[in-house]
Amino acid sequence: MRPAVNRSIVQKSACLATIAFCGTGALAQNASDNFVGGYAGAELGSIEHHFYLKAVQNGSTIAGRYFRNWGVGGGAFAGYDFRLTQTWRAGLEAEATFGGDDNVARFANGTELRLSPRYGYRATVRLGPTLGSRTWLYALGGYGGNRYRISNSAGVADVHQWGSSFVVGVGIEHRLSRRLGLRLDYKHVDNQTHEFLVGLPIRF
Repeated sequence: MRPAVNRSIVQKSACLATIAFCGTGALAQNASDNFVGGYAGAELGSIEHHFYLKAVQNGSTIAGRYFRNWGVGGGAFAGYDFRLTQTWRAGLEAEATFGGDDNVARFANGTELRLSPRYGYRATVRLGPTLGSRTWLYALGGYGGNRYRISNSAGVADVHQWGSSFVVGVGIEHRLSRRLGLRLDYKHVDNQTHEFLVGLPIRF
């Protein structure tokens, strides 16, 4: 005679095996997602600082121009990225910047206005689609500002050590491995800076 088989035990075993298999698959999928979770890194490139000066007569602007200067700059950043859909990711990031060269407006009488960059900050949201499993193309937006050391022998009015405004930009990140990536970012702080920085984000 064949031994009796408890169908309830067989069914429960099969159910547990199915749950274990599905759970393992979900964990494997999450582990292979290169753009989810926390990260931090450093960056280096070029930062342009600029400001606008205007000449006013009888309350009306009669002339004006931007003063710009590019210089070597860099920074550090940290953030966290989220999975929205199969291909779309979003993230929150904080960045501290430094560098860029002095920006100087010189006048005919020998006086000048000099803004020497000290440091800056950016708080942004990134959003965009992944291109395959290793590349992410994103747009970004947020808020930021810069701190300057000021030399103002020309006596220009309404010059401030701090400036802040909205931030917009774009970027692309490519994963060299699960932990290490390479990215190129462009950011613009309105009426203050343009920056092109190459970064090395390290995933936790």
